[in-house]
Amino acid sequence: MRKKFEIISAILALLMIVSVFASCAGSKTDETTQAAVTDATPEASVGDEETTYSADNVIQATDLENHVFKILSPVHDWAIVEMTCEDITGDQIKDAICERQARVEERLNCKIEETVLGSNYADRIRTVAKGGSEDAFDLAQMTTYDAYALFLEGYLADMAKIDSMNLENPWWEKRFNDEVNLAGRRYIAFGNESLIFYSSFYLFVFNKEMVVNYSLDDPYELVASKQWTWDKAYEMMKVVADDGQDGSCDPGTDDVLGIVGHVNHSRNLIFSSGISICQRDDENMLTYDGLSQNYIDAFAKFTRYFITDSAAAISGCSHNKYAGYTGQSGLKNYISVFVEGKSLFLTTGTNEIITIRESPTEYGIVVVPMYSADQESYVTPVYSAAEGIVIPEATLDTERSGLFAEAMGAYSYRNIIDKHINVVLHYRVANDPTAIEMINLAYANGLIDVAMAHNFGQCTTLLNNLNVNGIAEVTRVFDQVKTPMKNALKDARDKLAARP
Repeated sequence: MRKKFEIISAILALLMIVSVFASCAGSKTDETTQAAVTDATPEASVGDEETTYSADNVIQATDLENHVFKILSPVHDWAIVEMTCEDITGDQIKDAICERQARVEERLNCKIEETVLGSNYADRIRTVAKGGSEDAFDLAQMTTYDAYALFLEGYLADMAKIDSMNLENPWWEKRFNDEVNLAGRRYIAFGNESLIFYSSFYLFVFNKEMVVNYSLDDPYELVASKQWTWDKAYEMMKVVADDGQDGSCDPGTDDVLGIVGHVNHSRNLIFSSGISICQRDDENMLTYDGLSQNYIDAFAKFTRYFITDSAAAISGCSHNKYAGYTGQSGLKNYISVFVEGKSLFLTTGTNEIITIRESPTEYGIVVVPMYSADQESYVTPVYSAAEGIVIPEATLDTERSGLFAEAMGAYSYRNIIDKHINVVLHYRVANDPTAIEMINLAYANGLIDVAMAHNFGQCTTLLNNLNVNGIAEVTRVFDQVKTPMKNALKDARDKLAARP
């Protein structure tokens, strides 16, 4: 049985995550749940970083008569997906999840159950809705494109209309939510209650010993001076790359690479340029009239530098010898190359840093480089298929579900996310304050290509196919889907306007 916790008031860790995105809410009104959440803007209840924060000051004690809140979650090996936990195990992150569950259950007099489903969770929402509200989920974690489709079909609530939710609260990622949702709707929300989002940011990891041995520029200093660009990273890659004079870097040899990663990263990493597939109009809707020349040029350069160059080993690319490679470390694919000290750079998602924590290679962590030095700021690409929170319409009471979502966020704030960052990312760089600054900078600048998040015109699929085949010319393929893309965006505008 899950152990019960005492509710402890303590000064929690400094806030590591800068709020990046937000705004949401649903339909039915209940006076009890409506009044159960106190606004908690940083200026009001939360205060500055030196102030003791207590979720009990935000979430009022409410008797929900042992209502069972049901959560639907996906399965991933690259992220912590579970929102519940059965027992204290000594694992800091899972124990924090367990503590949150106990505190929410006590505060709201409720129970929490979670169903973890490997696939087809959008279909599960449809099926349950047709079967009756008693089996409905109160919350679900799903991708933006699934949430968008289900919202248009009437299966999900517009969280901007749920009075028990205040998505200005600091545990919601306001900037990101504003960006990813269209037409002022809130069919999906990202925030502190789920670790999937915080596992979905991309970073560059570098081999510190190689930087010294090859007399390379310090990546930390390059970031600070805004000279950390694709050109600079590529220049450094070419300095260290050693193919043994045979023109090919081969697995299982002493050949040294400039960069290793996975093809699934590539289509997202391109967005570190800040250049998106579509544009925005005055109504915050996406528009498309073909790819901009800037995007075309950025895509070609990224492909040449970081996918097809001989100094790059990108697992999953059809032309690459490192797909399926298992090195002496026992780790498969690209990660083993970096762990064994045979690559200068590694591209990876934030949670996957856990796979290299015990590496003998001393590493540093930096933000993804900018496309060019005249770029306004660094952009941390977020995985386009990262799951956020949705509230199904089939639940008996969307206001009650909204209260539950707020409680899960409030009891996560300055707690679970901080522990995740500390355990996964700070583990090997705890005595490297600059690396910690890089991690904070990365989380403060996370953005997503919204067209990719919705997969309009199958754009995500197209980009992935180009990356897999190492094709740098993007124009021809996207010209072929120009009309379907425009039709998809017009359809989105019309249907979102018509949706109650």
